[in-house]
Amino acid sequence: MMHKKLTMLFSASVLCGVLAAGVPVANAQDINYNLPPAEEIQQRKDNRRNLTVSERVGRRIMSAFELYSEKEDIKGAIVELEAIEPREAFDQAYVDRFLGNLYAADNRIEDAYKRVNRAADADVLGWSDQASALKLAADLSLQLEDYRSALNYYGKWLQFTGEGNGDVFLRIANSYYELRQFDKVIRPADLAIQYYEKPNKNPYVLKVASYYERKMYNDAIKVLESGLEIFPAEKSWWNQLGMIYMLEEQLDKALQTLEIAYLAGYFEKENQFKALIQLYSNNGISYDSARLMVNHLNSGDIEKTARNYQSAASNFEMAREYSRAAEMYGLAAKLADEREDRAEYYRKKGTAHLRAQEYTEAAQSYLEAIDQGFDELGPVYMSLTEAYFYQNNFNEALKYVQEAQKYDGQRRNARSWESYIRSKASNRGISL
Repeated sequence: MMHKKLTMLFSASVLCGVLAAGVPVANAQDINYNLPPAEEIQQRKDNRRNLTVSERVGRRIMSAFELYSEKEDIKGAIVELEAIEPREAFDQAYVDRFLGNLYAADNRIEDAYKRVNRAADADVLGWSDQASALKLAADLSLQLEDYRSALNYYGKWLQFTGEGNGDVFLRIANSYYELRQFDKVIRPADLAIQYYEKPNKNPYVLKVASYYERKMYNDAIKVLESGLEIFPAEKSWWNQLGMIYMLEEQLDKALQTLEIAYLAGYFEKENQFKALIQLYSNNGISYDSARLMVNHLNSGDIEKTARNYQSAASNFEMAREYSRAAEMYGLAAKLADEREDRAEYYRKKGTAHLRAQEYTEAAQSYLEAIDQGFDELGPVYMSLTEAYFYQNNFNEALKYVQEAQKYDGQRRNARSWESYIRSKASNRGISL
């Protein structure tokens, strides 16, 4: 590709060039997007006078070109050109431009940058050669992350050629973004969209980034919505749109958008699955929230952590799926690092079993919470009382209700329960 480019640049004219008429220079930070009309550009072309390289320089240039084009000897061609000592401005600019292209082909980007910039700044090359030098100076500046220089040369190229070019406008937008001048990204990005013959997603990406950095989330939403009409299969945009809807608290739209992305198979990251899970929970769709969490914990899309299992458990509880909630609390307890967290998860597991009328499992979970050092024993003793009572294990129920009476917050309720337990046991002929 570089060989073809160099051939085109060189063959434009070894022996002729044009002296530029005064062309307005765009400020590096203030690109002039009002392009000259075609008539004005043609007049400038006609007004440039022809120049030729000297015979001595021309012979060395031809020799270098043959080394490059026929023998593919880039380094040899560079040596040939470096030996030239031009005396005239046009000779120097022509050698600089050709040598800069060879340096670029040899991946000597900084050397290429210096040569091509000098050739472009001299402004004495032929029309097409000067346009190419300005464009390459800008592209090399961008490659070296000298964004101000890139803007300078892209601006000059626009005014010199009068050409609307999608790639150039995109690179201008990118340069402003890299300079964190986010407000200046939008105009060139819009022009890139306008001038690309085939739709290109990158100007949309830069516009979204510009608005996002400035917290202009509604504008970012509009860009993504319009972009998805053109690129409906751009999976990352569906996720981004859903997330920004969430930032704007448009939860219905966020849920709808992320559901589409999920069903289309566009989720790739854990946070994407978890965002949809959270939206289901926030919208009161607790069962789907819990089910989705469990499915993707099992598939490995979401990391198996105590917190994630606890999320599934709490949503199953809200959906009144108490047995499944208990199962999830048990898994959370096994993964918890801190003793106090394990104790809390076992207590919650016990309560879920109790609500599911799984009294044996409830009692076992409450005892595990006590073994793990659960701090607030009074409520746990009352829960144990209830679990044993409904197993008709009145002796254990009495034992724990009496323990509960030692705590001020439970004493009154515990005494009532003790009377109730003794009454029930008596009715069944059980001596306590």
